[in-house]
Amino acid sequence: MNTRNLTQPRDLASGPTAGQAAADEDAGRAPTGRVVEVARRALGRPRNVCLVGAGNIAATHARVLQAMPGVRIAAVVDPDLAAARRLADSLGAGSVHDSATAAIRAEQLDAAHVMVPPQVHRDAAMPLLEAGCSVLLEKPLGTSRAECDELLAAARRTGATLGVNQNFVFHPAFARLRRALAAGTYGKPRFVDCIYNVQLRQLAARQFGHWMFHQPGNILLEQAVHPLSQIVAVAGAVRGLRAIAGPPTEIAPGVPLFPAVTATLDCAETPAQLRFAVGQSYPFWQLTVVCDDGVLVADILANRCYAHGRTRWLEAADGLISGVRTAGAVFGGAVRNASDYALSTLRLQRPSEPFLRSMQGSIGAFYEAIETGASYETDGRFGAALVSVCEAIRDEAFGAPAPAPAAAATPRRAARRAPAPDVAVLGGTGFIGAQTVQRFLAEGKRVSVLARSIRNLPAELQHEDVVLHRGDIRDYETVRSAIGDAGVVVNLAHGGGGASYEQVRAGMVGGAETVARISLALGVRRMLHIGSIAGLYLGPQGAPITGATPPDPLAWRRADYARAKAECDRMLLEMHAREGLPVCILRPGLVVGEGTAAFHSGLGFFNNDQHCVGWNLGRNALPFVLVQDVAEAIVLAALTDTAVEGRCYNLVGDVRPSAREYMQDLAEATGRPLRFHPSLPAGLWAGELAKWTIKRAGGRRSPLPSHRDILSRGLRAKFDCDDARRDLGWIPTVDPRTFARLAVAVHAR
Repeated sequence: MNTRNLTQPRDLASGPTAGQAAADEDAGRAPTGRVVEVARRALGRPRNVCLVGAGNIAATHARVLQAMPGVRIAAVVDPDLAAARRLADSLGAGSVHDSATAAIRAEQLDAAHVMVPPQVHRDAAMPLLEAGCSVLLEKPLGTSRAECDELLAAARRTGATLGVNQNFVFHPAFARLRRALAAGTYGKPRFVDCIYNVQLRQLAARQFGHWMFHQPGNILLEQAVHPLSQIVAVAGAVRGLRAIAGPPTEIAPGVPLFPAVTATLDCAETPAQLRFAVGQSYPFWQLTVVCDDGVLVADILANRCYAHGRTRWLEAADGLISGVRTAGAVFGGAVRNASDYALSTLRLQRPSEPFLRSMQGSIGAFYEAIETGASYETDGRFGAALVSVCEAIRDEAFGAPAPAPAAAATPRRAARRAPAPDVAVLGGTGFIGAQTVQRFLAEGKRVSVLARSIRNLPAELQHEDVVLHRGDIRDYETVRSAIGDAGVVVNLAHGGGGASYEQVRAGMVGGAETVARISLALGVRRMLHIGSIAGLYLGPQGAPITGATPPDPLAWRRADYARAKAECDRMLLEMHAREGLPVCILRPGLVVGEGTAAFHSGLGFFNNDQHCVGWNLGRNALPFVLVQDVAEAIVLAALTDTAVEGRCYNLVGDVRPSAREYMQDLAEATGRPLRFHPSLPAGLWAGELAKWTIKRAGGRRSPLPSHRDILSRGLRAKFDCDDARRDLGWIPTVDPRTFARLAVAVHAR
């Protein structure tokens, strides 16, 4: 076994730091009050904090900081100044900047939380550390041990505190396990086993442009650091390891992903083993410590800790009594979690979500270290050590990284001179977009593609007749450049979501308007807007729905997505009528096929992907359509000589199984015990009203649930798509066996 020391030694017998001890409290909350009061007395003013990065995790950091007296969020930094301003306004922060350097010049900063993508961790943190500003970095500390060493050296030079947000070291279930170990209740630990078997949203959505998919080892730095941080916390420094990877999956030409690896770790205190697997259907994260006189288990996702132990009784009685004790601990944990959730929702106690509590512990420990000047458990050295372990696992299991081929690393971009495109496809790397681009290429067309990420694309998007543009449809200049001299524009871009209808509208409706204005300015021949049947009312009604059916006139009573889709259609049709926008709107039904999610929200809602709670009894035919048929309709609409401007077409296929039938077929194809649970719309509405009442009682603002929206989600309306057949020449798949092969069998593993 390799005996190279991979992590810094740590003395477990010395006991937890104050910040760690705080996370070990039964309530699992960090002692922010005492820490910051000390800081107030020392500084005579609030501690000024800068948030670097305005992404999703920034809101959680801000939530913790705002609950800490004496801490002031002074500035927000993000290259996207609009995003920085939105976050700053929501927090009451005084200023926004496009770089950490600019923030340092303008503000008197004591600490910064760096929450940018891992590949820019070093560049974002170095100016702050060199200015003597303490830095808490989101994991991983760096993308390599060399980067980590640079950050550590900078912190040593200026005396700044450097920490890494390995917050799962402070998770309440893990904290309870550590308390039991420290008490010696079950004797000396002899072995640690961790199973990290989780789903991965980006993998399911095929968002292969994410940093974690750029190199095989990145998945470890992005995900495996979570369980490894817990292993190191209880088993000590990793001195050597052996690792075996499962079979890889090629996510792009020449780009492998290793979704599973098993590592045996030689740790300073106790040997350990890690089973790491992402993209799994059943989420399960459990750390087990085998001791001389019992076994301790921390179930992280279920937030419970329990033990297997012995009693003084004979074996037969001992099995019963110890089993009841273990079952009682599991049941007690479940009751405590449910109680915490209910009381927090009613605002009868402080928020108690396990993730938030882990963040409170991590951030609280960081600020205590700033105040005391002492090292703490999840400091920069701890983060650097985890990066070293990930690199060792990568080299052992995946092989040492080799330079990426130039063609794979640098797809053809707009910077290269190329003939004018025939078609611009905005949002062209999604599951519909990729199929659409492929069909245009088959017609001999040159295609300009705009997407948020152009990394790790499928082979058809690396074609010589495809020019790639990276950007967002809300960016006027980027969209204008992507469209260029194209005669046809296909807008498949979603535009983004948000926490409120205003944010959803700004992304979806605002983005579509940007595309429409540019299309008018450039004089494009035809603009195809790919909307959704969600913008229509789809509940029971007398007449069948056709392309001439207007958007839902009561869309304001619908959910945000459907409401925005309806408003978007109305806006574009009005622009056609008033300004001559040459727009044609295509509204696909429930799009299924390769690259789409197996568990479509049109079937019902999924609290998990094994159980589907139907929007109704699940017996009515659903408006399914294959992704290949949608792409075919888009190409036909782009190339037809028929005057389709100002018209709408619904794209619903001829094979329309019910929700029950589809879930049954999917269960047979995947070999999984999938279940469809029928329900009544009135019952669903009553349940939503009950949840709304609880939220309102707790002082939380929430829109009144819409019975109309639930009825529309049931999709009991009838569709007549003869207009698409007549005007576009569209012939969707009619063979049920072909549909089953392309829509269902593709999800079998």
